[in-house]
Amino acid sequence: MSGQPRSRPRRPSGPRRVAPARPAEPERDPQTYRTTGTVKTVLRDAMFLVVTEQGLEVMARAAGRMRRGRKIRILAGDAVDLEVSLYDPTRGRIVWRHV
Repeated sequence: MSGQPRSRPRRPSGPRRVAPARPAEPERDPQTYRTTGTVKTVLRDAMFLVVTEQGLEVMARAAGRMRRGRKIRILAGDAVDLEVSLYDPTRGRIVWRHV
């Protein structure tokens, strides 16, 4: 060591960079609509029969982010939010389970 103090790295003198704000709601697919319902039956292969508040019966599966953690269990009688396809309203995806 030469006895000279270490120099600190210089900070940029410009304005601080701020991370962009996250959107309050994630972007939705324009080919689906969102509704709520109740799980009527738990079927095989991670499928669920859900009755929507409009009275439709929808075959739905859990969204990918719900399956990832494996901590969210969907049981018969649970209130859920669905994204239902506009092209086939008998199919959907469960995106939220209400506690």
